[in-house]
Amino acid sequence: MNHKLSLKQHCIETEVKKRYNSFISEYFRTGGREAPELEETIEMFREALETLDFGNLRSRYPELRGNSDADAALCKDEAGRLYININGVDIEP
Repeated sequence: MNHKLSLKQHCIETEVKKRYNSFISEYFRTGGREAPELEETIEMFREALETLDFGNLRSRYPELRGNSDADAALCKDEAGRLYININGVDIEP
């Protein structure tokens, strides 16, 4: 599962929070009709918010600080491991 992140106007932490809130709103707006896939996505973003060290990520990867045209995505592999992809390169959070 991969979700592109826009880092043009803000950092990765703000983008993940923004997207999480958007998915929660969508879930309630649709009455949970798209529940299975949307629930997985919500869980993935919740896990990212609770477990990723955003300060460390921003210090190690300038692209995640915002004002960046980097191609970034929050990803989860089949084993359930969260990772971030920046410009085609997987990084360990």
